[in-house]
Amino acid sequence: MIVFARNKFYDYGIFKSKELNSRVISVGNVSAGGTGKTPFVEMLAEMLIEQKKFVAIISKGYKREIDDIKVSELSYKNEEKKLNTENFGDEPLMLVENLSTLNPEKGLMVVGDKKISSAKFADAKFDPDVIIVDDGFQHRQLLRELDIVILNNENPKHLVPAGMLREPIKNIRRANLIVLNTKFEGDKASGELQAITDLICCYTLEGFYGKDNLKHDLNGKNMIAFCGIGDPDSFKYLLAKENIKLTELITFSDHHNFTYENLVMLSKKMKENNADGFITTQKDSIRLKYSGINTTEKFFNDYPLYYAKIKMQILKGKEILEDKLEIMMR
Repeated sequence: MIVFARNKFYDYGIFKSKELNSRVISVGNVSAGGTGKTPFVEMLAEMLIEQKKFVAIISKGYKREIDDIKVSELSYKNEEKKLNTENFGDEPLMLVENLSTLNPEKGLMVVGDKKISSAKFADAKFDPDVIIVDDGFQHRQLLRELDIVILNNENPKHLVPAGMLREPIKNIRRANLIVLNTKFEGDKASGELQAITDLICCYTLEGFYGKDNLKHDLNGKNMIAFCGIGDPDSFKYLLAKENIKLTELITFSDHHNFTYENLVMLSKKMKENNADGFITTQKDSIRLKYSGINTTEKFFNDYPLYYAKIKMQILKGKEILEDKLEIMMR
């Protein structure tokens, strides 16, 4: 009832949405975690920066410990170690790392607890061409030119706390663009979902990378896997698909901050299984690398650790997205 009433207040103009000078794109979902919002944001930012648009990405930086707004250029190299999960969170730092090779003057990461405040700050101070709000579907305080919602093949049925829905699935009707992410399953979607979606996307594996930022072949190696993400089954599916030899897969909660005890446990597992190394997700490697805590950074540097780097690719409907971006930028 609360969700219904809030949306109606916005629909009827009782609650007002703030309009900015910059064009605003929201990328979100109706369920809690695991649909691929951040990889889609990365792909979208790449497309716009390649078109020479100045892009600011807005994120909450989930589980960060600092409340105020933090800003980083996407090209920032972190020589002074100012980037850490305490200030930025894991997904924003992953975006900074992945987008760092693009035009250094064409991208910003802006992190803050309130997306409306972060967006207004970025709009007033930096005047970007486009603001992309990561996880913005429910943040209706901000008027957006393009509202993108992402679904997957396993959408839940019930609202929290009975299920994982943030709002009823029917509310996707207010989106301008409905995206189906089939994850690692390619163009696999039910007829019902295909009928309501504009784009079909999936993940593609770029490779397994080490601390040297180079791609490594892990075939034949005896690995221990661990992850703390919203959809650990997709990581498990990827490893099986790539024929990675695993002695064990250890899962933690989404955005898990690794403790000394966690790292001691992982170290023991490696010795017990005579493993060649660890394999994890890029988001987990970011939390180890940029935690600002000596024990986790030492673990990252001292052990053979590899991460799976994935990208989002569009299987169907790319021209629909391109048309909407072109219309938005006129």
